[in-house]
Amino acid sequence: ARNRQNWPSPDAFHYPAAVLKWRDISTGVFKILDKFERGENQNGRGLVLKLEHFSGPIVFVWAPGSLIFALKQDENAKFVQNLGLKTDANGYQYFDFKLC
Repeated sequence: ARNRQNWPSPDAFHYPAAVLKWRDISTGVFKILDKFERGENQNGRGLVLKLEHFSGPIVFVWAPGSLIFALKQDENAKFVQNLGLKTDANGYQYFDFKLC
């Protein structure tokens, strides 16, 4: 018989945290805790970020394509500032951000 002393009880199991869309997180500065490549989908390459807001909550969020590209250019970035939804001169909307 195997020793089951270190195995979890059925009550110890839980669902993982939901992955939010970028538009659903607040503006402000977030620390990048981890990056999870999620392959390709109909919207292009998928990347989930584990972020911690200055006020404390940790969230998992789908990164927009422009942020994925920027993070490939600056692999040492430790923080991202979400500047919210902006509109360019042609009327197209995009999510603006800065890296640090």
